[in-house]
Order: sequence, then structure tokens, then C-alpha cells
Amino acid sequence: MNNSSLKNKWRWGIAVLLICATGIAGLALWLGGAAFLNQDPIFHGKPESEWIRNLKYSDDQQVKEWKSYREEGVQVLIRGLQKATHPGERAYRRLNRHLPALLRAWLPPPKQDSTQATRECLVSLLWSLGSDARSAASVMIGTVINDESDGVRQSAIGYFNSSGDENSPLNRLTAEEKKELLPGLIRAIQDTGNWGLRNNAALTLKYYPEQREVVGPVLVKALQDSQPYVRLYAAEALNRVDPDAAKNAGATSLLITTSKDSDDQVASKAVAALGHAGSQPDLAVPALVDCLQSTNTLIGCEAVWALEWAPKEFNGYSDTIIAALANSVQRKDDVGGYAKAALARWKAKGAVSGIRNHR
Repeated sequence: MNNSSLKNKWRWGIAVLLICATGIAGLALWLGGAAFLNQDPIFHGKPESEWIRNLKYSDDQQVKEWKSYREEGVQVLIRGLQKATHPGERAYRRLNRHLPALLRAWLPPPKQDSTQATRECLVSLLWSLGSDARSAASVMIGTVINDESDGVRQSAIGYFNSSGDENSPLNRLTAEEKKELLPGLIRAIQDTGNWGLRNNAALTLKYYPEQREVVGPVLVKALQDSQPYVRLYAAEALNRVDPDAAKNAGATSLLITTSKDSDDQVASKAVAALGHAGSQPDLAVPALVDCLQSTNTLIGCEAVWALEWAPKEFNGYSDTIIAALANSVQRKDDVGGYAKAALARWKAKGAVSGIRNHR
């Protein structure tokens, strides 16, 4: 028997073994989960399945209602998400995609993903519940890592950064949970087919300074992303996670360039990021002073807020910042009003701490 025949024989043998293993795993999953899946407890007078079936996507009134159910309601949503995953069907779909065409023709076709819309509703609702849904962290980690739908995984990542600040659910995870979630985030930021996944992953990776050796190179690469939002969020995250790598990669310079984007929504996000931790003040302060003079009120306001709440690294530039804010107070739009409050804060901070201007 020649080498080619031997290779084909091995391939067929491996394929058969994979099918058998999948069948055994599927049977185990079915036997282990059948009792759980068949349960349908009553919740506020209706079966849980009916509540899940009637969920809407992104509905403010629905969020208000489920907040009133507190932890009991969160557990209903968690069970609904677990029942909607259908792990055996998902495993068979994944396997089927990788089998030779001839072998696929002999096997029953995989079932379609019939619960994607349900999972999207559940994940979106858990995200919207914010801190009220902290107990959902474990099932959401599994969703980020394992769900086959880009949209579901994207929303699940959003859950971990729902507040956009230090109180985000991600920062309430244990060290082991954060580590467990990380591969799902890295997979997402490297997904070339869905920029929404990359966007949410970049937003969330800024909370991993303890993993800078792993996260830093991934964020440096993301600075070259085709989407401006991904680039700017990657730059902001890199500034925070690994300032040295950010400086070498030109993260703050990228934010300055993006702050001049013709799309003021993109530009305003970059302006805000210039005032966050890790940003190079020698570059960021002059750029923010320029933005204070923008005729676009949104850009001007974001520059005021970035300077008002700037990190301590900006303290060495107090004279420059105070002079720029004092000049902006003369504006007749919202920028002028917000500049008054920012100016007062900087003057008070200077009086208390005696901060001196950078030389």
C-alpha cells in the first residue's frame, strides 16, 4: 500500500473516531442535561419558558421590569441562557463543517441555530441589568468563549464593560475568572470578520494591566485596524495597560490624529481618550488645548471634560491648562459654561496641592 493510500486510510479512521466521540459526548450531554432542560419552574404565575419566549431585544420597559425582580429574575435569565445553548447541536455543527464533503453526504445535516435570537435577547437584557446581574458572570464568560454567534458574543463582552468605568463587572471578577475570560477577548479582537467584536474587546482589554505581556502586543497590532473606533479604543487601552509599549507604538499620536477625524463622533471619543490614564501629557495637553478652540461644540466640550478630570500626569502642565480654560470661558456656547467649572477645579487643586507647571 503506497503512502497516499495510507494517509487516506488514516484520515477516514480519524473522521470515524471523531464522529463516534461526538456521538458519545452528545449522548452524555443529553443524559446529563435532560432533566435540567425539561424543568420549567413557575415564575410569577407563568412558566419560565414563557417569560423567555416573550423577551424583546433592547426594550427599556422590559429592563425596568426585570430590575424589579432582582436576583430571582436574574436566575431565571441565567437558566434561560443555559437552556438555549444546545451544546450537542453546536458541537455537531462545528464538527460537520470540518468533515470531508463525501463523509458529510452520508451524515444527517446539522440542525440550524434556532435559538440565536433568544440568546441575543437574554444576553442583551443581562448586560442592561448591569450591577444587578453580577451573578451572571460565569455563564457570560462561557458565552464569550463558546457561543457560535458573533452578535451574542459581542453583547456578552459588553456585559463585562457595561458601566465603562472602574465599577464594571469585569473588575468584580476573581483573578481566575478574569484569566478565564481573557482568551475569549483576544479571540474577539483578532476576529477579522466582525469589527463590533473587535470594538468591544478593545474597550474591555484596558482592564488587564496585570496581563500586559499578553495583552500589549495584541493591542499594538490593533492600532492598525481598519476601523477607527477599534484603533482609538486599542490606543486608549494600550496607554492604560502598558504605557511604555504605547509610547513606542505611538498610541497617543494616533489619538491626536483621530481627534481631527471628519466624523465628530469618532473624533470626540479620541478627544476623551486623550485625557485618560497613560496618555502622554507632553503630546496630549497641546492637542486638547487646540481642541478647546474647535468650532464644533461637541469636540470643545469633550476637551474641557478631558482636562477637568485629567489624571495626575497632567498636573505639571497646570499653568498651560488654566490659561487655556480661562480663554475658553469667554465662549458663548456650552464649552464656555463647562470651562468655568473646570477652571475653578484646577485653581482649587492648585491652591491645595501647590502643583507647578512643567518646565
